[in-house]
This record gives sequence, C-alpha cells and structure tokens, in this order.
Amino acid sequence: MSAIVAAVRRDSALNFTGALAGLNGSHSITATRADIIRSLLEVGYRSRRRARQKVGPWRARMLTAMATGYLDYALNTTQYFRNLEQTEKVGVSFLLGEAFSHWFATERMNLEFLLHVAGLDSIAWGTAPASVAAKEGASTPSPKSRPDFVGFRQAERHVFESKGRIRRPAVKVIGKALGQASALLSVNGTPPTTRCATFFMLKASGTEGQVIDPPGIGQGVTVTFDELEAVRAAYTFFLEGENVDLADAMGEDYVGRDIETGVFFGVDKKVLDVAGADLPAATDARRGRVTEVFQLLAHRADVYRGRREENASAGLDGTLLVDGRAGGIRRRRSRA
Repeated sequence: MSAIVAAVRRDSALNFTGALAGLNGSHSITATRADIIRSLLEVGYRSRRRARQKVGPWRARMLTAMATGYLDYALNTTQYFRNLEQTEKVGVSFLLGEAFSHWFATERMNLEFLLHVAGLDSIAWGTAPASVAAKEGASTPSPKSRPDFVGFRQAERHVFESKGRIRRPAVKVIGKALGQASALLSVNGTPPTTRCATFFMLKASGTEGQVIDPPGIGQGVTVTFDELEAVRAAYTFFLEGENVDLADAMGEDYVGRDIETGVFFGVDKKVLDVAGADLPAATDARRGRVTEVFQLLAHRADVYRGRREENASAGLDGTLLVDGRAGGIRRRRSRA
C-alpha cells in the first residue's frame, strides 16, 4: 500500500499503531521556515565535529542560507531552486528532505532526538542473516544496508530512512526505502517502536510529505552504541563551540551563538550543563546521565512548546532558533 497526499503543504502517514495511530491520515504541514532552519542545523551533516574541523563555522551559515534561498515563507520552492542544475538540485533536496523528516519526527511524533548514529565512535553493527525478511511493501534490503537515522523518545527507539525529492516516489523507490528501514532488528537490544520511510517532495506549489510505517517485524542487523555519546552528539554544535549568553535574543537560560545577523541558535543552559558535564567512566553512571537528560527534557517540554512563535522554532531537545531578520516568518497554520 502507499499513501496519497490529499493536498499541497500536507503530510500523509500510514500504518502507525498504538499511541501513534493519530498520525495516520493527511494533515497540514505546520512547519515554518525557522523550523526547517533549525532542523537543518541539527541533521544537516553526519558529524558536526568533523565538519567544523574541516570547513569551520560557515557550514551553519550555508545551511541557513539554503533554507532561506530555496524555500519561501510558505515552504514553496523558489525560482532559484527550480533553476538549479539537476545534480545540484538532488543534493539540496536530500538535505531538505532530512530536515523535513527531522521536523516530522520531533513535531509530529514528539521525539527528542533524531540522529545519524553511524558517526558515533562507539557504534557496532551486528551481522545480518543471509536473508532478511523485509516489512510489508519493502524490497529485500542489501546485507550492508543501513537506515539514515535513529530517533529517541524516552525509552523508545525509532528507525528512519529519509528521502527528499521533487517528484512523488515510485513504488520501487518506496520499496527500497522500506527495505532499508527493515534492515535494523534492534537498537541496543531493543526492537524499534517504528521503522519509517519518509518522503518529502519539494514543489513550487508547496511541500508534500509521505511517511510510512508498514506492519511487520524488521529482521536484520543489530546496532549498539553508547547512548550518552549519542545524547552528547545531539548537542555538539554547542559543546564544541564558544557560546554566549542569549538573554537579549531568547530570554533567560539560553546560551548559543548567532549564525548570521539576526539569526540565533541556542539551547537551554540547564540541559547543556547536564549533557556536557564530565563523562563518567562507569556504565551505570553513564546510563544515569542519559536518564537525567531525558527527565529534564520531559519536565521542561511544556516550556519549550510555549516558546514556539512566528519567528521562533523550539525543539523538545531544548534547542531554540530565532530568526529576527526583516520580513518575518509566516504564521503557523493549525492542523486540518
């Protein structure tokens, strides 16, 4: 089965169950351009540390400029995007597709983090069986297939394969993406709550999304990693740079830096202090630190939701992007 998007600037989800069943159906995409900028800064490259070592802080400015230049305030593609050479357009679509997938995971599914775990130093992949039984509608994944992201929501783990495109995906493309999502059996010994294939189509008439979590049990490789390293990876933008107090731009308790004139990216200082404290050596202590971070985020979740405004994008991970440039950010639409 595949989902049909009913209207432009909408996302469509299929086959979610249990507490996530409310995602099924067609809904308005309520993201602002500030949301997409923040999501690009959080998932726009696999290793922030390596990116900063190689190319410096301009990478963040480039991602911000990408969202500003290629999407208008209503998240329609601009003429500049449509005039790109095809090969360049594919690369831009890939990154923007990841950003929209991050927005869906954190806004719609209430995940705290969506991470490229492949870049973690502690990563260890298990061996895939000779034949992997793919989920319904999926093609058989390659033994070396790996999904793009692992999502975190308290004790839950979610698997995502993300695709950014300019056209709706063919059945073969959907099957391949579902196959990649099927390739992960467990995350640190826990079966993923969902294994999602996400497709976001970038158009002049608006962005369309399609998210599928088909029934069936994924069978394939296992992956293990240090979850404290993963949590810290979510904050490396702040842990590896010089932060300043952003009280004037964001209010009290936020630190971070300006990306460019009028654009500020910050994080709740209390969360950063816990996540960035000296690393404990004992395994139990490291697990306790992870639990402490998630408890703090859960306690402050309503505060973060209350910070979402026309020009401010707040994440459940404690991050906040404020775009104070002239022209403003379009008002959020309510869900249909």
